[in-house]
Amino acid sequence: MQIRSASRDFKQQKVVAVTRKDQVYTILRQAIISSQLAPGEAIRKEVIAAQLGVSRTPVSDAINRLADEGLVEIYPQTGTFVARLWLEKIETAQFVRVALETAAIRRATEQLTPETLERMQQNLEQQRHAAAHREFEHFYELDEALHDMVSDAAGLVGLREIASRERSQIDRVRRLLLHYEARMAETLVEHEAIIAAIADRDADRAAKTMETHISQMGRMLLHLRDKRPELFKS
Repeated sequence: MQIRSASRDFKQQKVVAVTRKDQVYTILRQAIISSQLAPGEAIRKEVIAAQLGVSRTPVSDAINRLADEGLVEIYPQTGTFVARLWLEKIETAQFVRVALETAAIRRATEQLTPETLERMQQNLEQQRHAAAHREFEHFYELDEALHDMVSDAAGLVGLREIASRERSQIDRVRRLLLHYEARMAETLVEHEAIIAAIADRDADRAAKTMETHISQMGRMLLHLRDKRPELFKS
């Protein structure tokens, strides 16, 4: 009886530990993507641990994962910092994103179902509402969800996770850009063109509109660097 009890306790503790580690990672990643933790800001493990009510171990694990994604920079004997935006890395990530998402949207268009199209159109309608009320955070979430729908509709196992991981370097930029000038309205128009092409089952046009949509960020990125140079790695 004691052995069985110890086994159950061990499994429960393992599940809790894994869940806690993943939760800390998700919270910190979201804080970086949303710029609650700004580029260049110091990350103090003991402070984060106290704020989240956890030990330093899950915080350290989360920071190591974020460092692998290029969202955090660790300098021994100096400290840990939110990575500044690095233009060259963002350009590489954007290149990968164009290749991946244009291929995905071709497959999604070719095997489109009425249910998938309806979900995309509902998402688009919610985007219109968010844009009209200047709900930047909600619009960003809907933007992400639409790109995830395209990945899922391609019907390839794990593609959404791969696409999400490859977007890490540019997610912060996308979020920041929505607050500049008319970018949210422009993004909505681009999304409308993408969904229209999918609805027409025109795979070539869908891929082209997706490529144009993603490529717009390059122009805006240079504008952001000129306006907020402190966010970028020199």
